[in-house]
Amino acid sequence: MLLGQKLSGHRGVVAIVGLLGLTIGGSAALFVTSQSMDRNAADRQQQQVQKGVERTLAASGVQASAIAARLEPAQRIAQLGPDQAATWLDNELGRPTVSGDYTKSVAIMTRSEAIYGYTKGGRADSEDLDEIQNAAARLVASLGEKAPAGPDAKAAPSGEALPTKSDLSSVHGVPVLIAASRLPGSGEPLALVTMTYMDETMVNRWGSTLMLDGFGIVGPRDTPAPGTRSVALTAADGTALGHMVWRPAHPGEAIRSYVIPATLAIGALVLGLFLMLAHRANALREEADSSSMRARFLERFDPDTGLVNRATFIRQLEHVAGSHPCQLILLDVDDFSTINETLGHEVGDEVVREFGQRLLKEFPGPRCLVARLDGDEFAVLIAGNADLHDLGPRSTSIVVSRAGGEQAVISVTISAGIAAAPEHGHFAGALMRHADIALGAAKAAGPASHVVYNPALGESFMSRKGLEARMKKAIEDEGFELFYQPIISLRTMKPSGVEALLRLKQGATDTPAVFVPVIEKLGLMPQLGAWIIQQAFRDSRRWPDLRTSINLSPLQLENRALLDQIDFNRARFHVSPGAIGFEITEGVLLNKSATVHANLQGLRERGYLIALDDFGTGYSSLSYLSEFDIHRLKLDQSFIRGGRLSEGRSAVLVQGVIDICHKLGIDVVAEGVEDLAEAATLREWDCDFAQGYQFGKPAPARVAAQNLINLQNQAISIIDYRTGEPRLGLQ
Repeated sequence: MLLGQKLSGHRGVVAIVGLLGLTIGGSAALFVTSQSMDRNAADRQQQQVQKGVERTLAASGVQASAIAARLEPAQRIAQLGPDQAATWLDNELGRPTVSGDYTKSVAIMTRSEAIYGYTKGGRADSEDLDEIQNAAARLVASLGEKAPAGPDAKAAPSGEALPTKSDLSSVHGVPVLIAASRLPGSGEPLALVTMTYMDETMVNRWGSTLMLDGFGIVGPRDTPAPGTRSVALTAADGTALGHMVWRPAHPGEAIRSYVIPATLAIGALVLGLFLMLAHRANALREEADSSSMRARFLERFDPDTGLVNRATFIRQLEHVAGSHPCQLILLDVDDFSTINETLGHEVGDEVVREFGQRLLKEFPGPRCLVARLDGDEFAVLIAGNADLHDLGPRSTSIVVSRAGGEQAVISVTISAGIAAAPEHGHFAGALMRHADIALGAAKAAGPASHVVYNPALGESFMSRKGLEARMKKAIEDEGFELFYQPIISLRTMKPSGVEALLRLKQGATDTPAVFVPVIEKLGLMPQLGAWIIQQAFRDSRRWPDLRTSINLSPLQLENRALLDQIDFNRARFHVSPGAIGFEITEGVLLNKSATVHANLQGLRERGYLIALDDFGTGYSSLSYLSEFDIHRLKLDQSFIRGGRLSEGRSAVLVQGVIDICHKLGIDVVAEGVEDLAEAATLREWDCDFAQGYQFGKPAPARVAAQNLINLQNQAISIIDYRTGEPRLGLQ
């Protein structure tokens, strides 16, 4: 693409030129500024070094003048002998003066010679004195004529400065700072001389104080290295003593190394972003038309299948249903969540797309409109009159196959609910609602089913919705209670336990057979089951010597928190596991879930009795008795009630189950016992326990507790005093 095409006309070109000019011009200005910063920094350092030398010379003179002013060496020397005078000078002048960091030597000189000296090594010898004399003779001579002599000679008045001078010199090629000050009160002019060597220690201290890189001193014949700055060390007579040299600071280097490259990089980045944005703007303009077309498409169609979407379908349904006969089919893929879980969402999407295409082929032409409403839900609108009962088979005959695991083929089906206008409604909302009710009935009937709406379905739907609402409210408002029915020992005819049975509170007419499946469908069973366990544990304290049996639903056994709930209530109410039993149905034993089996094992390990309830119905199999470790079996009432025990085949079956259970160490409870004759027969067959209306109907906990007392007393009254056995079937 040409540059002019990437930019917005010539204004873009002007912007780029301006940006380049600013970037390059700014970088050049920064470079010049950095050079100026380097020069200014070097000049400032040179001034600091020059002033440092001057200040040090002045300080040496002040030090020498101060030392000279506080001494009276002439009088002392005159009063003391030579040896004592020398010792006195060592203590008062030599050692104190050279103890500092810089002063290396001190001496007393006449104009012609050094008569006393002291160095870092001690009192100066003749060689040291010669070195001092050679270095300081010129400076001492320049102090002027001698002071007045004689006994009347006085020191300079207090506060008046003594004649003092300082200069640079050299000893063995090392520059030294020399200061000389006239000693007061001496007949012959004497001078106090201090010498400070500019050695490595002093140079390092200067370099550290002034923060100079590579600071040092080179000889007078050495040339400073390129790129360095220097200050000449020269005596007052012009003798060159050397140079103080260092590498000057370069504050502008940071600008050259970092700021200028960063400026150029930022300029390049901004320019690149500008070009990219310009290119993107151009691309967006090119995409604008296609995007608007895409947006218009998405307003009306489903992007995955190409079918019209819900909004478009509802608008068309509203237009047709209000003025013309039509048929509406709502369709839902059967068990679609399992497809996604087992084969993956990509395969699920493929299945949805294929169903959409198959529906288009099944319902072609301008009179039919196929839509994808949501996920795995489809709808078909057919304008005009059509055979309602023909539409269902046409829809549900569509089957999509996909390869599953282990070379198996999974066939995916679809269910349909059908409604028609004007028979089932004149408006889109009514038709959609009625077709959805029919679809719900079709899903309940099984895979690949279809149902045409009728008013009875609507009533059933409303009834089911009403029941669901009542169950939700009952759970929220604790609208349930537990009733308890006695379980009698046929050996003693005394109560051995009770079974907890769920009931709605007084005034409700729905039975457990009706409302429990609804609660399970709503997913509320874990919440309700936890309340049942808690209430049963609490009520069991009313009859501490009897066992309370609690029914566990399959959904409760699939709850991983079940054992924690039971442990919590046992500890809360201080109930022994021997006082509680749990009843399960045969369907639980068909469940291979690891959670279910772990919960059952946990109940056994904790010492709870496990009973198999309603044996003889559903999928009853004697193999359960050998495969699963249960403690008690409850024979379903269908084997007992209505005189079944007197029937030959039924009697054989009951006796056979009792015998088998006893040989396996399993107790047997007969349910549905309604008279003493049945109890007597069961006792003759060695049945262990009985439960039924003969011994009491289910009742609230308070009433049940009194019933248990009555049953206990009744059992005592019917014992035959001759045999000690209950008198059954004689009343």
